[in-house]
Amino acid sequence: MDPFPSIPARPSWIILDRFIHRTDRDVEDEADGTASEISYTCTDRPIRASIRVADSPAVSRLYLDWPSRAEFEGRLREPCVIAADNHSILFTAIVPLEDPMCCKDTASFPVDMFVYSAFSSPPSLHRLRTCFTGGVSNPDEDIYFKPYQRCQQRIMAEKHTGLLCHGSKGGFTVVDFTNFGLEGELCLLHHPALPASASHKNTEKEEADWMIKKVRLPPGPRVRRWITDAIIPLHGRYLCWVDNYQGILVVDVLRASDKNTTDELLLHYIPLPHEALQSDRSHPDGDCPDKARCVCVTADFTLKLVCVTTGKANRARSPFTIRSWTFPWKFPHVFPSGRWYRGHTMEAAEFWGLYNGQSLPRVKPMYPLVSLVNPAEFCFLLNEDHTTYWIIKVNMGKKMLKSSAIYINEEEEGCTTDRPRARRIIFDGHSFIPSGISYYLGMDDAIKSRELSEMMQKAKQCRVAQKKGQLEVEQAESKAAKCRA
Repeated sequence: MDPFPSIPARPSWIILDRFIHRTDRDVEDEADGTASEISYTCTDRPIRASIRVADSPAVSRLYLDWPSRAEFEGRLREPCVIAADNHSILFTAIVPLEDPMCCKDTASFPVDMFVYSAFSSPPSLHRLRTCFTGGVSNPDEDIYFKPYQRCQQRIMAEKHTGLLCHGSKGGFTVVDFTNFGLEGELCLLHHPALPASASHKNTEKEEADWMIKKVRLPPGPRVRRWITDAIIPLHGRYLCWVDNYQGILVVDVLRASDKNTTDELLLHYIPLPHEALQSDRSHPDGDCPDKARCVCVTADFTLKLVCVTTGKANRARSPFTIRSWTFPWKFPHVFPSGRWYRGHTMEAAEFWGLYNGQSLPRVKPMYPLVSLVNPAEFCFLLNEDHTTYWIIKVNMGKKMLKSSAIYINEEEEGCTTDRPRARRIIFDGHSFIPSGISYYLGMDDAIKSRELSEMMQKAKQCRVAQKKGQLEVEQAESKAAKCRA
């Protein structure tokens, strides 16, 4: 036995799930060191967040202790993560109104936005002030509803809302972008810093207010067909709204959030490389997430475009091709001098050859994701069957499979048997969010959280192996029965 065992390194980045594991555990119960201080919903109910950290490519997940949340027979949509940057995670939660005299229409319930931040110790959970600017209000009916009724709030689409961390004291800005065609609107909440010891029963008087800024879209993008696939934070100053089939709209968030700036802002546009400007989006309405493309940013502020294409001309030769491009970002930014450079390319046969005998599904990879710390490492989701998904990490430069992990469904959280609880959320594939929040978590807290993740990984991989073994036995018995017949 090694008398001086090595200390596990803290994960340098994590792959964060959009699904949140909600529990009814009391917020006063003991929890690990990733647990935040107690916060409160707009209806003054206690709530607390923590995070289960897993080494990539395994998926990490936010936990939410919300003991008093009414279920409404499963009709209430579960909380979900919408953005992450640096030390913070932004998520939304629909808050039920439990007054028997109020409306029971779950679509009318208010929506709270929270920022979980590991900048302080313990982490903070910060409820953002509700934005009513631009909301629908009928004075004749408002008297019958509580002030947080959904119809009075500004509608902020989750896929249009981003988070940017900035400064050295835990500051952040949340931005919602509304596209009206040639013009648009930014709705911003600028929080300059989190107090060292925050009191999280926040009231609106303690919160910064939302502000509205007009923006003008540049020539180039087909703005009326624009679909936001991702929002990327950059340099602690910019947010990038990405259309995977057109390009990137760049917003100088710090300039936009300056109250003294009253001029209309001009967004900057970075078109995709010419080879990627093809109109092959499989779901032009944008309702479904894009499985084949992503734009990510690495730790050195390099933008990476990854495409998994299936061309009709070469389908017989290769079922798919993985291609990437790199856009080095210069700070301060210079437009339009930047250009995309062709990166790694890999055909299907070479990709499957990386498995090296491992029992991984030979399918087209989905939802590519670039490592935050190594621009040559890409992660992909592989669909084995309707309940089994794998995430693999591939070094495209060295042409090698680095590691693989199985996806833990939300209902399997903490489960080491074949009988997980009933499903609240059905996973059928979606994109994940790269996050560097693990860097800010205490070493002991991260290790304890990772131990849980490793136990769950081993338990599910064992269940999947047993299921495969049983299926092979049944298939062999069926074949033998047919031969005897």
